[in-house]
Amino acid sequence: MNDKIWHVNPTTKGLVSAYEVQPYAKQLVAAQPFTVSLKTVMVADDLDGWPRGDNDLLLTTSSSLGEAPRVQRVHYFDREIKPKTVLKNFYAETMFVCEDYSGTDRLWLELKVIEVDTDMGERKALIGAFNKLAATAGAVFPAVMPYAGLASGLATAVEKLISAIEKNVSALECPIALYPPDRPDAGMPLQTGTYVVFSQEVDGTQYQFEPGLTLKRVDGKEIDVAYAIFTIEAVKSVSPNWVISQKVATLLTQIQQGNDNSAAETIDFLRDTLQQYSNFKYLKRYAELKSKDPATLTDEEKQLMNQIAQKDELRGFLPK
Repeated sequence: MNDKIWHVNPTTKGLVSAYEVQPYAKQLVAAQPFTVSLKTVMVADDLDGWPRGDNDLLLTTSSSLGEAPRVQRVHYFDREIKPKTVLKNFYAETMFVCEDYSGTDRLWLELKVIEVDTDMGERKALIGAFNKLAATAGAVFPAVMPYAGLASGLATAVEKLISAIEKNVSALECPIALYPPDRPDAGMPLQTGTYVVFSQEVDGTQYQFEPGLTLKRVDGKEIDVAYAIFTIEAVKSVSPNWVISQKVATLLTQIQQGNDNSAAETIDFLRDTLQQYSNFKYLKRYAELKSKDPATLTDEEKQLMNQIAQKDELRGFLPK
């Protein structure tokens, strides 16, 4: 069977179907936090072609949980990347974070690897814009970029980066829908592990997962198809500031703001507002779990209650 999306068996290191529940993977359940992270990207072809040089690559992902809008992130941009170069150890590797999974929502993801056709001056501006924004927030959210551009004097470079996302050809583009455990016939199950996404359908049994988050062909031949590797882990492994940035980007996407006439201070206001809103949601969730029979609480629910109880800003407000 050929497919674009595969799951890595951690014991054999072989690729297996991502559409089957795997016994070694954890099925994500209610109250479970999880993190999706981009680990590796490899583009096999020279997309720029002679005489322009090697590839100028822009890596983006989009995500949506349940009914939330699709939020886009930029993970990497650099120029003159030679074909078959394995890109990894991204500073902005986080694709999505869920603090408290409902147990019923579908997770939608999309990976894009774009070859950006720009001149040398635009390339330098794009790299500078990306690096500065990534260092500020730990991720680059295009929905937030107009505000960040105004605040940092990078408005022109930001505009070029957004334009590059919208108009250039993708070397790899793959939407992924992951469904909760109670919908086994809906499609790909939402489970932990390492996933491999190819730019075209392949026979995954012909590939092997290697140390260092790369692939090799079992027949020893060179890999001639682009691929990306991402992980889903049953933990929340990023800072609270990143989570707030994700919520800000989601809100901005939803209300379709982000024009040049908007005040830069709006982003700070939204951060503060969402921080307070998050605290309210934590208190409400703790009270809900506290009201349940302790004998019926799952390990994930107990862990979530403990995490909430450790938040300094909520002490004194938690129900006894």
